[in-house]
Amino acid sequence: MPKILKIYTIEDKKEEELLRKVSKEVSKSEILSKEFQIFLDDLLFTAQEVKTQEGYSAAGLASIQVGIDKRVFCILKEDSGEFEIMINPEFKPINDERFIDLEGCLSIPNREGRVSRFKKVKVKYLDRKGKIRKAVFRNQEAREIQHEYDHLEGVLFTDKLSD
Repeated sequence: MPKILKIYTIEDKKEEELLRKVSKEVSKSEILSKEFQIFLDDLLFTAQEVKTQEGYSAAGLASIQVGIDKRVFCILKEDSGEFEIMINPEFKPINDERFIDLEGCLSIPNREGRVSRFKKVKVKYLDRKGKIRKAVFRNQEAREIQHEYDHLEGVLFTDKLSD
């Protein structure tokens, strides 16, 4: 039975220190391990169930936000309403087109800000079975990927606020 994991926040200095770490790659053997699969179930369950203090649902969740410094996150797919896991993701903007929109973060309670992000990105990642996936994401999904990817790099959205 999956469980809800504790969300680390900047309100605790030790937790913020971890949130600022660059996450480590996940090996194929680790991906396929029973322990890691259980962790992925817990990460997905947490993303589905957790709400912000303002009552918003999660649009994505990086493993570093639950205290695990691995290159893993999930994003909410607009078409299906399901979360998709991305392991060791790499992304490239498809062009220079950007848009500024409001963002929030489970790890930064009671704070929102406007952030400039690429409108369209190409992503290469491993799924939970260790298979290579490639896809193009636009608009809100592209924003989510960039926000979660920043977490893997130890960057918070407040580091990128637009005026």
